[in-house]
Amino acid sequence: MNDQISKYICLLSSVICLLVVFGFTSPTFALSGREVYEKVHEVRSKALDRKTEATMVLFDKGGGKRTRTLIEYSKKADPEAYKVLVVFTAPPDLKNVGFLIHAHTFAERDLWAYFPEYKRVRRIASSSQDDSFFGSDFSYDDFGGPPNLDDYRFSILREEVVDGKPCYVVEVTPKIRRKYTRYIAWVAKDLWIHLKIEYYQDKDIYRSGDFSDVRTIEGIPTPFKLNMENRKTDHRTELTIQKIQYNTHFSDDLFSQRSLERAGK
Repeated sequence: MNDQISKYICLLSSVICLLVVFGFTSPTFALSGREVYEKVHEVRSKALDRKTEATMVLFDKGGGKRTRTLIEYSKKADPEAYKVLVVFTAPPDLKNVGFLIHAHTFAERDLWAYFPEYKRVRRIASSSQDDSFFGSDFSYDDFGGPPNLDDYRFSILREEVVDGKPCYVVEVTPKIRRKYTRYIAWVAKDLWIHLKIEYYQDKDIYRSGDFSDVRTIEGIPTPFKLNMENRKTDHRTELTIQKIQYNTHFSDDLFSQRSLERAGK
């Protein structure tokens, strides 16, 4: 009887040791979460000089849809600065409505919108950067450049495969006030772009996106199909790139408020 008890204790001790070693220790990864996002930041910075023509389709809960077309121009200025101009070309009620960003650094930027109906440029508060981009499920921030990495904490949760591509699954938590309290992103290894993303408000997911049809254009991995969904309203927006050109080196004149009023002309 004592031998049986001894064997049982030895077996139990072995199981506990295995649990300690394999069940309660953090997995090790080749990179830290911060290092993953430094690579993401590098790719996004390279993609800043571009012209994009895209179709945006908004799907409502009842199955209805609205289609828009837009042109996006962007320019990399200093090591940390960039400028973006987005102009809608259709439908008629949105034609020539525009959006302008002047980023002085990755942490500091000015945003404006122009509505031809009112013939005036309106400044958008930085606190509104997470608001809906002209009624879509994308935010104003989604059309900006890479963020200031020092404003966030990064933690790799695990590794997964998305669309056949191995990914780091990274939890990103803002140190500054944002509409979301954290997001989880699936970052493709070697490509260093998002393939999926989920935004949370505390424990509840409120917005999610997936990015597919990835093509390498002028050495830059580029998703041509971007879907974003509001999980609370069941409203979804699909953005499809029709044409994109990198290394455009536009003049600063294109990114003025006067140009915004003239729809980039």
